[in-house]
Amino acid sequence: MKKGEKGSEKSKEKGKKNKEADAKFKAEKQSKNPEGQQPRPCKGSEVVAKWVMRALDMGVEALRAEYRSLARYTMPDVTYEAFKANHEAGRNRYQDVPCQDQHRVVITWPGAPCDYIHANYVGTPISDKRFICTQGPLDGTIPEFWMMVLQEQSETIVMLCNCIETGKFKCAEYWPTQLGTSKTYSGIEITNVQMRPMSPEEQSVIVTVLFIKFTKPDGGTEQREVRHYQWQDWPDRGVPPCRLTTMELLSRIRGTTRPIIVHCSAGIGRTGTIVAIEYILERMQAGKECAAMNDLLRELRNQRAYTIQNDLQYLFIHRVMLCYFLEKHRKRYESILTEENQAKYRKFVEEYNIVTGTN
Repeated sequence: MKKGEKGSEKSKEKGKKNKEADAKFKAEKQSKNPEGQQPRPCKGSEVVAKWVMRALDMGVEALRAEYRSLARYTMPDVTYEAFKANHEAGRNRYQDVPCQDQHRVVITWPGAPCDYIHANYVGTPISDKRFICTQGPLDGTIPEFWMMVLQEQSETIVMLCNCIETGKFKCAEYWPTQLGTSKTYSGIEITNVQMRPMSPEEQSVIVTVLFIKFTKPDGGTEQREVRHYQWQDWPDRGVPPCRLTTMELLSRIRGTTRPIIVHCSAGIGRTGTIVAIEYILERMQAGKECAAMNDLLRELRNQRAYTIQNDLQYLFIHRVMLCYFLEKHRKRYESILTEENQAKYRKFVEEYNIVTGTN
């Protein structure tokens, strides 16, 4: 290349850089004066501070009232046609807990008796199919449950109930509960290969490693591993003791990119509570506003009808997250803990313990 050509190339490059710098300057200027522009996401710590302050300022009774104002909320124009069509066939656990058609999981697995299961996808900032919220399997719907696990290539099942609670059947025993044993449903063989508590500190959650062996449509066999987490001391329609079990459990499962299957008995109360906490945490991580919990409840219920069953579960979400930020990560959020806010937090905890009967 000749000397003059080199100079010309340098001039072009310099001109290109100047244009890029101008564009960057304009963008920065526009973001500093964002009239008519979409607001930029807040930093995670700012979002956390807003969420914490709203919870502390409202307090226990105002949060209960907020929940009650939305207790019967469902998405506009919601329909339940598949739920109704399958009710007589015994595929629904509860008549008063409908499965909405919107976001419904449709079973397409070969050999499935029908395309229906009482389950909905619930999206988060990470994925539109981050969770599958479903009812506890009935004896007659266990095959469809495992077909859903395989169809969605799920690696994780979270069970938030016991099979029998207060003398009532809440969920079928759909997996082999004894080490080394197997169960087979519609050609799907499930084997229990490992069982242990989630951690020495969290004995109430049992982790079972399951090997799933099945025949593929082409006739070949395949084997997958699924981890089953059963939280054993969370009472129906109530709340467990305020430990950070929820956060430990979520930290174990959030690494998967496949839909996480979560169920209790109805698949809306305890299930919705866990999913709501992760939903909020993911929004915070993404720097998205999430202080208005009433709006978040609507967003979740637009995907799974009647998610979060009562005001105590709504309070539990706030209690666990306040504990996580203001106790476990106290140093990180020390700026929030003014003397006034510490007093608000103590009052919140005292009132929460009285209302829920926990400590």
